[in-house]
Amino acid sequence: MKFATLDTEFGTVVLFARQRHLSRLDLLPCSREEALKGIGCEFPGAIESPGSFRAVIDLLGLYFKGEPVEFDVPVDLEGLTPFTALVLAQTRKIGYGKVASYGKVASALGKGKAARAVGQALGRNPIPLVIPCHRVVKGDGSLGGFGLGADVKARLLAREGVSVPASRTSMMAS
Repeated sequence: MKFATLDTEFGTVVLFARQRHLSRLDLLPCSREEALKGIGCEFPGAIESPGSFRAVIDLLGLYFKGEPVEFDVPVDLEGLTPFTALVLAQTRKIGYGKVASYGKVASALGKGKAARAVGQALGRNPIPLVIPCHRVVKGDGSLGGFGLGADVKARLLAREGVSVPASRTSMMAS
């Protein structure tokens, strides 16, 4: 397992790869030093290799500067169910500054009544931002869930130009 870190205004991003494919992205509300301790505990044999992640680090740098980015990097979704992999593949198609509802993602997969299952699958997304699960919202326009918290979801969407009201209960594209 290889890894790299990136400091951002959102916290420390930790990237993991298996066989040259991005397999995990953690956004941690801690310093790089604290993140490194956690990596050492969870993956004692992991090797820090920033060069292996240059493309995604460059894209993330642009993203966090507020520039539209398409994360066209290979990902490893090994170990996920086929349905979860389909949901994540569909979610990758949601463009920068756009949102889609859980129901719309389900319908795009030919499973119109599976909005709740889509939400559960997105909750297992190991590579947020690259697979932009923060761009999936409830059918009524409210934020819905997000593993990194509603505040981070709202901030990411605002960074992309999606207007998020102060109440964070609903939103619309600007």
